[in-house]
Amino acid sequence: MRRRYRTRLRRPDVAADRHPVRGVNVDATTSRIEVPSGDLTLSVQVAGTGPLVILMHGWPELGLSWRHQVAPLAAAGHTVAVPDMRGFGGSGKPADVGAYDLDSLADDMAAVAAHLGARTWVAVGDDWGAFVAWRCALRFPDAVRGVFSIGVPYIPSDTRPRSSATDTEGFFYVRYFQEVGLAEAELEADVHGSLRHIFFALSGGAPQDAWLTPRPATSRLREGLVEPPPGPLSFLPDDVLERFAAAYRAGGFFGPVSWYRNGMANAAQAAAYGDGRIRQPAGFLAGEREIVLSINPDGRQAQRALIDDLRVDRIVPDAGHWLAQERPAEVTATLLEFLAELPAPVVAR
Repeated sequence: MRRRYRTRLRRPDVAADRHPVRGVNVDATTSRIEVPSGDLTLSVQVAGTGPLVILMHGWPELGLSWRHQVAPLAAAGHTVAVPDMRGFGGSGKPADVGAYDLDSLADDMAAVAAHLGARTWVAVGDDWGAFVAWRCALRFPDAVRGVFSIGVPYIPSDTRPRSSATDTEGFFYVRYFQEVGLAEAELEADVHGSLRHIFFALSGGAPQDAWLTPRPATSRLREGLVEPPPGPLSFLPDDVLERFAAAYRAGGFFGPVSWYRNGMANAAQAAAYGDGRIRQPAGFLAGEREIVLSINPDGRQAQRALIDDLRVDRIVPDAGHWLAQERPAEVTATLLEFLAELPAPVVAR
């Protein structure tokens, strides 16, 4: 059942963002641009004109994961920016584990907005991208005029999952990811097979919570995962899967896995944001079989007390972790609904 939480939100006194993207071909097709952010460069797909929406992917994905949403959002009158996030795909890959903290990742998104000339924007994130979107709302409260999360409830002070799965002495994937080089060696030994295995194991087509099956602490990630059936995955054609694989063969897994290695830093940074409340209009959508909700079963209820204006709070039946790819029509329709109800950007006079 849809639940709506509304409060009166003061509109920021900033310039409107209904503009063409400067220097970018955004006619019928999309374009890819390079955006500087500190010492690195982000590879960003851009389409459309109008108020800016930034779509932030998770692990182990790419901007490609939003391929079903870009054209409909652009057609509805939005500038849509889809970066390969820091460490992924065509974007810069710092060699320092500490470079993958949430504040730095949020700053990357602000750099995208600034490069496109947008003073306000909407942050949309999936999986780890949702953590970044929530942090953007806190870090840039006057610029982020709406925030939407897919799969990850808002957790104000810590990014480490909480459940009995994290308390056991057995295998837990976040713990496994902490040692630099261990997960990288396993996943890079067979990139295509690793991605196919992970994508299936967290999808709605896999047994519920198979990702969390108890096993010895000395296990490797893939040793405990259910094998995908023969043939293409239902939501990921082989040619698209190979595009993911090619990017990871070229760039490796160090950057993507290092996102998991900054839990303490992210929690410390969160202390700078006062009460940590989300005051912008917000939305949440998740699959019924979302692994994050299994790891953090109270998260969806808890976020309702932390968000002033939760306008969308929905579960998609039988869907898994890769919602934008598994159920693209539902994700697109929900995003369009959320965006249509946001207050329009204010024109500076």
